[in-house]
Amino acid sequence: MKNSARFTAQAGRITLEARIIRVGADAQCLLCGGDAHIGAVALARPGGGQSLCLPGHREGGTALRMARTLAQSLGRAVCVSAGIHYDGITREEIADVENLADELTEKCLDFLARS
Repeated sequence: MKNSARFTAQAGRITLEARIIRVGADAQCLLCGGDAHIGAVALARPGGGQSLCLPGHREGGTALRMARTLAQSLGRAVCVSAGIHYDGITREEIADVENLADELTEKCLDFLARS
């Protein structure tokens, strides 16, 4: 049984990558794109969660949504570390980031359901 996977999704110049690792019954995900880094971390369990962002970073909401969705679907704890940076990103591209993150969340769920 494979315990990790890597997925990518793209819209225009925006490319996101998710790496998911099963940690016992729980899961750890790294979500990055553009100038990859760690700007936020979210930890969730079914029914709740919270995020922590470094000053000046805006990935917290995306990381928390991903962590909550995964945790609720899996019934387990999930940690998502996120770092996405594109110079001069537009509002439309920010929407693309959100949509791509949702697409990657589904790919991670499919992988975890099969492994």
